[in-house]
Amino acid sequence: VYVDDIIVVSSDDAAVDKLLDKLRSDFALKDLGSLHYFLGIKVSTLSSGLLLTQCKYAQELILKASLKDCKATPTPLSVSEKLALNIGEPLDADSMTRYRSIVGSLQYLTLTRLDLAFAVNKVCQYLKCPTTAHLSAVKRILRYVSGTIDFGLKIVPSSSTMISAFSDADWAGCSDDRKSTGGFAVFFCANLV
Repeated sequence: VYVDDIIVVSSDDAAVDKLLDKLRSDFALKDLGSLHYFLGIKVSTLSSGLLLTQCKYAQELILKASLKDCKATPTPLSVSEKLALNIGEPLDADSMTRYRSIVGSLQYLTLTRLDLAFAVNKVCQYLKCPTTAHLSAVKRILRYVSGTIDFGLKIVPSSSTMISAFSDADWAGCSDDRKSTGGFAVFFCANLV
């Protein structure tokens, strides 16, 4: 069995040591110490817990989209503009490929940037036939990311094991097919998972 990377996390150091000793008895193991960076996610230790960010990944995505010196925007989507299938001109083949690549990269960014989830989901709905209006929406998301580059996901310790879930939906909110859009958030203690 070949395992490239593994992260071991526990509130009990003795349990971690015991697990690592057991793994060492069966596998060649290299302990790299405290976690700092994993799969493009930077892990910063704070006095109150951990902060997971993707600053470097986000900066590379902004460069990839040629928006290095763009003006930041305060929200990822405009409240007044509604996206729909037939708004804007269809993109050419190269622009369509670029659109899909950037949107896919934005999906990975939502691992630590949950504030982007709704907006990214919205532009994902137009991957089949994106238009100039959809590309403008993607650029707006990137401009928002540019202004909030240091945002991330904070994980704090807790003695509680309570799980809470919240959900919301609109009723037939999509102008294309009259389908509803729903969303949910699940918390383990105070941590959004």
